[in-house]
Amino acid sequence: MQTSLHLVLDFRKPHMRFFWLRHGLGIMERLTPARLSFLTPHMMLEQELRKALHGGSNRLVIIGSPELLSQTFHLLMKEFESGQPPCEIGFWQVTKKEACFYMLQTSETFSPLLHTFRNGHAVPVNVIKAHYADQNAQLETWYFWNEIIVEASDQPSSSIVTIGEEEWTHKGKVRFRLALHQEPLHSWRINHSNLLKANDLQVYATNLSSPTDGVAKLQHVPLSENWLGKGEFIQLHGNYLQMSSSNGGWTSETQHLQVEVLPRSLYLLIPMIPARTSERLRANPLAFKPRSLVVASRQRSVQNAMKSSQKSMDNPFRDDKNK
Repeated sequence: MQTSLHLVLDFRKPHMRFFWLRHGLGIMERLTPARLSFLTPHMMLEQELRKALHGGSNRLVIIGSPELLSQTFHLLMKEFESGQPPCEIGFWQVTKKEACFYMLQTSETFSPLLHTFRNGHAVPVNVIKAHYADQNAQLETWYFWNEIIVEASDQPSSSIVTIGEEEWTHKGKVRFRLALHQEPLHSWRINHSNLLKANDLQVYATNLSSPTDGVAKLQHVPLSENWLGKGEFIQLHGNYLQMSSSNGGWTSETQHLQVEVLPRSLYLLIPMIPARTSERLRANPLAFKPRSLVVASRQRSVQNAMKSSQKSMDNPFRDDKNK
């Protein structure tokens, strides 16, 4: 079956507008004719996504800020859970720092990048689904990619965490982190082999009542976490639990929260180019060894190769066969 790719481009943030104005949209239009959506501040994101899903495309790639990717992920999961046939979804994150870097590149750079999404492969991955009652006692559902942050900071604070048949009770201020994937929602550089291993929610707790918390926040030192357990279904009870997303842009309060793992519920589109690790990015691309050393090291030690290379430099017309 022929692959039909649809691009959803973020045009709401200033750095994203500069990004597209710098490179133009000719390369996008040539790659995906008539399948291009622009998200302006006046557009409804949910309506635009529905148009893209019902347009007949079997691959959808969203390019934008981390906040847009997180919000789009939630809306797409709502559509799939309500009966919309799932399609392959790709996420390309462009932060302010990355947008400044891409502005120095030529427009032709993005043609092979987008072709990797067209020729990539989809991996069914797990997703976090959270049920909670809001302040009006209305049952709400939200979908997360990698983690949920829940804080009980009001006094007096009392929280109960249930993981399977085990239960923990916490008194005082505490922060819970429910983590599934340890990688951000960014399919361009994601390591998909790690996604298949994340089956259980990992629950961590941090005590916020320590007198050194204020100093740690000022010094930006991460607080120490205690691992409570793991499971596919977790419940939290407490007074005024404040929930938030790691990417920002979403907060809510509740007294009862149920979190579960939806197995293999999202077909995440992985590009052809493998994930780029931080070690590869820090490597010096110009640090090439001399060719004579590379050839000589196949048969000799490194030390002998260095001596041979120095002799060759002294007499470039020397024939090694006459040694």
